[in-house]
Amino acid sequence: AWSVQESSTAYHPLVILRPPPGHSFSVDSTKQPPARRVRVALECLCSGEQLLGQMCFLHASGGQLPRDQHWYLLDTLCTGSYLDAEKVARWVQTLVASAWLLLPHSLHCQLTALPCGKSCRFQLSGTSGLQISLEMALAAQQ
Repeated sequence: AWSVQESSTAYHPLVILRPPPGHSFSVDSTKQPPARRVRVALECLCSGEQLLGQMCFLHASGGQLPRDQHWYLLDTLCTGSYLDAEKVARWVQTLVASAWLLLPHSLHCQLTALPCGKSCRFQLSGTSGLQISLEMALAAQQ
């Protein structure tokens, strides 16, 4: 969704998160709070790990999980076995802010990350005075 006013525009995109290889998302729809949590589960990659060059997290040798990028992400984004919406929002906000600096538009527009809860909020300020506000809602793909 978006809205336009005289000197500002607001965008509200929905961003779908997919689990990394070797993991799956499922919605925990229990009646107990917090309801509708996203559970992260490990999946076996043994049959395809040699072809894809990936290590199976579920059957790692010696019972030790490797400290690679995928495990680090889940360790960073989860509380227990569930995605933590606030941690995910902060992580996405950091990625977007870092990527913005690499774009040519960053020379003419300033991106400011705003305080966030379970969504990512940004303010773009152009040299012409145009203000763009962006609030990204995050959802998990099962």
